[in-house]
Amino acid sequence: MTKHLIAFYALVVVSIIGLTFFVEIYPISSFDLHMTQEIQEQRAWDLTRPMKFISFFGDSVGAPLSVIIASLLFFSTYRQREAWFTLAVIIPALFNMLVKLFIHRPRPTLEDAKILLKFTQTGFPSGHVAHYVVFFGFLLTVMIVEKNISLFWRYFVGIFSAFLILTVSISRIYLGAHWATDVIGGYLFGFVYLGILLYFFFKDPKFKRS
Repeated sequence: MTKHLIAFYALVVVSIIGLTFFVEIYPISSFDLHMTQEIQEQRAWDLTRPMKFISFFGDSVGAPLSVIIASLLFFSTYRQREAWFTLAVIIPALFNMLVKLFIHRPRPTLEDAKILLKFTQTGFPSGHVAHYVVFFGFLLTVMIVEKNISLFWRYFVGIFSAFLILTVSISRIYLGAHWATDVIGGYLFGFVYLGILLYFFFKDPKFKRS
């Protein structure tokens, strides 16, 4: 299992390096333009509201609010360790902001996409996607391993978390906030952050197996 994890994260790191070079060389690639066009030109129904709802949990209000609420719920049920680790997701978020400033990749403009949400920060890697992978990925993990949480909440929080992790990428592209390579980068960086968080989380003796 350990060898497989090492191999997985080695592949993730190599992918991050390769993707970073790609977006530096091609700030606007044909792949990004094609993906944006395919997702935004869906005409069956207007998805703006559901896509904004999906993105809410990564906004300047939704992100801290959801993290604080989740942490307080853990505290109120005497799961202090889970509560502190939930609050710790702010550390990867701050680091991701530094990465975005360093790479400084422009977001989509009105010349290339429909812009339904405007942001001043740079685009790569997507902060929303990275945050969802870390925050909701941690919640999903807790719902899987903590057998003493009621089955209803384990299923509800677990399914909701998985749903948001999967759909936030489509939301960010649909709203014109990111290119496809931004969200791919968000997933890659997010898995690294989540892996570090879970490494320390599972150091608790109760997860040790003899």
